[in-house]
Amino acid sequence: MNKSKLLYHLAILYLVLPFLIFIGGWTKPYIAIPVILLVLFCTWKACKESPEMWSPEWNRDNIVKALFVIGVLAVWVYYSGIGKFVFQNMDHTARNSIFNILVEYDWPVRNHKILSIFEGTSGETGLIYYIGFWLPSAVIGKIFGLRIGYYMQAVWALLGLVLIYYLICCRYKQIKIWPVFILIFFSGLDIVGAYLINMDYVNAVNPWHLEWWGNPYQFSSMTTQLFWVFNQALPVWLATMMIYMQKNNRNRIFLLACSMLTSTLPFIGLLPITVFLCLLCKENSLGNAVRTRGQYFKELMKETCTIQNVLGGGLIGILSFCYLSGNLSGAHVMEANTLGPDFDNSIAKYVLFIILDLGIYVILLYNYQMDNLFYYLVVGCLLIIPWIKVGYSGDFCMRASIPGLFLIMIWVMDAVQKAWKEKSYILFLALILTLGIGSITPIFEMRRTFTETFQRINAGEIVYADDDDETVLLNSPNFSGDVGQSFFYKYLAK
Repeated sequence: MNKSKLLYHLAILYLVLPFLIFIGGWTKPYIAIPVILLVLFCTWKACKESPEMWSPEWNRDNIVKALFVIGVLAVWVYYSGIGKFVFQNMDHTARNSIFNILVEYDWPVRNHKILSIFEGTSGETGLIYYIGFWLPSAVIGKIFGLRIGYYMQAVWALLGLVLIYYLICCRYKQIKIWPVFILIFFSGLDIVGAYLINMDYVNAVNPWHLEWWGNPYQFSSMTTQLFWVFNQALPVWLATMMIYMQKNNRNRIFLLACSMLTSTLPFIGLLPITVFLCLLCKENSLGNAVRTRGQYFKELMKETCTIQNVLGGGLIGILSFCYLSGNLSGAHVMEANTLGPDFDNSIAKYVLFIILDLGIYVILLYNYQMDNLFYYLVVGCLLIIPWIKVGYSGDFCMRASIPGLFLIMIWVMDAVQKAWKEKSYILFLALILTLGIGSITPIFEMRRTFTETFQRINAGEIVYADDDDETVLLNSPNFSGDVGQSFFYKYLAK
């Protein structure tokens, strides 16, 4: 095996494994066996045709740097709440319950205790949610027990972050320490927005959580994503980096499909990004060699319609969609607001939100990205996403924006390095100042975790969150659906 591709192959397996476990555990054997074999073949093809990657020279200096970065990432994961080691934010209550269900219930998960919301239906619900991140840990939990399964969640998260950071280092062909701090502390200028609207973030429902200042609009910092919705964020961070770094289109659709089961809403945000990269990549590679539109699309289809994209991406995408389409909440596109006027669309709030959470970074990056069409596509998507509502709250804005925000962060890293090397000290200081003000958001997220954890330790209380009632969760439209109306449960599930 080519050593320069070893970690990249591991990253591909990281994205594919949850789907393989899902198909093996949830579908009928005559469906599971051929699908697993075909997807494994497509994974082999994707690995074989993956791009050459930078591989570090493992001297003493690089080993020390790598161990330091891994240690920082491990501390970040530890205090995120993943694994039930410390205080967990309110979103963990449902996530803990989902994981408990995945470990303790038979697969596929069915529920016969129907509450009022499902009265008049088939009398049975199923767990229908983007469960992919938890499946490797749930297998370990089924074998070794629930507590070990929670430990495995933290290990799986750390592995994902190490792979993401490796890909960041590949861009610079060097193990660098400073990008890890941009990854942890990157955020919009939420503290400014909170100040301007006189937000009482100290006595709020979630103290020190600044990002609710712009409701219904919110772009979550990387730390917020890890501390609240790690199951969606980590896989799509990795998928976004891998799709972005492809030198051709031979694997892009395959990698995109792998993110659907783990990161459903971010997958929607990643879709136009992937399509545009496919179109742009072929156009750039052809140059002036192909002049007619017909020849261009012929070459584009030839490069994009690979076995792994069509067969692997098709199987993963179609089967994931069949499963997820039964979720009740996802069916409510542009759901009327039931959360009060604070969550109504407002041009005044939108303009201020865009300026503080996106606009300043867009301006600072412009000098280096002015000729990059992909930059304009990403910014355009981030401008549109806040107006779209799917489900019962503002989740679409917060989650579909994750791939675009991750790319903005990557370009900020590039700009910091270029500005320093080119001695553009005004731009460099402007970037550092903006990052510094933005870092208050993740610092506040960490503050809440530290404060709550040590207060509970001193009071002799359990530090982590309570779990939601499993019966209630399996009757919640956010996490379940009517088995009788689900194509997947009726025809494909065991």
